[in-house]
Amino acid sequence: MVEAISDGYFTYSTRERCLSRLRLRSALFPILMPISSIITTSRLGHRFGRRVLFRKMDLQLVGGTTTAITGPNGSGKSTLVRILAGVLTPAKGSVELTLEGRKVEDEVRPLQCGLVAPYLNVYDGFSPRENLQFLATVRGFSRRDPRIDEVLERVQLASRADDMVHTFSSGMIQRMRLACALVSDPPVLLLDEPTATLDSDGVSIVRSVIDDALERGKLVLVATNEPREAEACQHRVDIRDYC
Repeated sequence: MVEAISDGYFTYSTRERCLSRLRLRSALFPILMPISSIITTSRLGHRFGRRVLFRKMDLQLVGGTTTAITGPNGSGKSTLVRILAGVLTPAKGSVELTLEGRKVEDEVRPLQCGLVAPYLNVYDGFSPRENLQFLATVRGFSRRDPRIDEVLERVQLASRADDMVHTFSSGMIQRMRLACALVSDPPVLLLDEPTATLDSDGVSIVRSVIDDALERGKLVLVATNEPREAEACQHRVDIRDYC
């Protein structure tokens, strides 16, 4: 039986195929250098049974910008985010990610995206440090990489870095999800309801992460029902426009 790995993106067999490609990408695009990223969708559509969520969606999302995905509950925002991240196959159409003008293969695309979403799990029997160390192993860099401590500081979990996640509040677990998305320093951030369950300090962390990502030319997408979050983005895609 094939077992799923910690970040919920791949099976172990897929992981082995992808890591060599990821290391090549890392050599071509050093992790701390700005990367020109573009996500393009062509006649993208998805449905569940007879219910159409969206259709004929042609988008171009460019690095250095923020885009809000809006629409009522159940309209398909999370589904669209998962498709863009490469963890769900669309019913119709295609998604293409290019980095510095080079197309990223579909099976590698999730490794280039930092996904934050309420439905993503972290190991509650691990500490935050252990979760990130395991992700480091999965994603092909050292368990001792200094980025692990840097990210824990960034999301203000450094003081609880060695406590078990099962002792955390829902807001702290959301910060842990954010840390998991950031640890590999991906060129694309896909944030699905990123401030859900967060207090004011947590919301400030998310805003700081987005600001930093923009300064470094990253592509940021935020799926949200919060008007203020949507208004803070430079562009908006309303799912209802593609029904």
